Amino acid sequence: VIVAVALGATAMWAFGPKKIEDSPPPQAPLMSLEQMGHLVSVKVNYANVIEVVEKRTQDIPGTPWELRLGGTKVLLVARGDCLVGTDLRLAKYQEVDQGKRSADLVLPSPQTISARVNHSSRENGGSYFYAITNSGIEPIVPGTNNQTKATDNALRQAEQDIAKVCSGAEVIATAKKNTESILLPTFSASGWKVNVRWSK
Repeated sequence: VIVAVALGATAMWAFGPKKIEDSPPPQAPLMSLEQMGHLVSVKVNYANVIEVVEKRTQDIPGTPWELRLGGTKVLLVARGDCLVGTDLRLAKYQEVDQGKRSADLVLPSPQTISARVNHSSRENGGSYFYAITNSGIEPIVPGTNNQTKATDNALRQAEQDIAKVCSGAEVIATAKKNTESILLPTFSASGWKVNVRWSK
């Protein structure tokens, strides 16, 4: 009898039900944010008219002066666009509460990812030039060195202007709002309440 009881106790220990350890609650869904790179949330279409004057001068030998021979004046009807997004590789979690399944997600402020002038043909929505003369404006036909400088300077100003428009407060605010609209529903669907905070 004693042997039977001992065998029964051994069987209960070896094959009987064991207490299943509680598994820890899942971590906040990182969604591999660092692997997503930039999340583009705003595209701004740009159009503007830019006037550029390129002076034409001739140095006077033996003097610090120069003789102004005139200049080239051009109008650039600039068209382009820019993309604004958030670098999710810099995203960080703070105040993570696994019990309440809540966390703060700190994101860097959106920045301009690309700003470009559209160099396509005018018919395809691209930028184009006019030469300004005493008789009015006329289509420009690149040829002279001074004219090339004028067109290059106009394109450079257009690129700078596009970048300035994209970094404006209204565009950045829209980019933040759109980013939250993209990320927050995903967190909510996974059962987590995530508060987005933007770093300065």
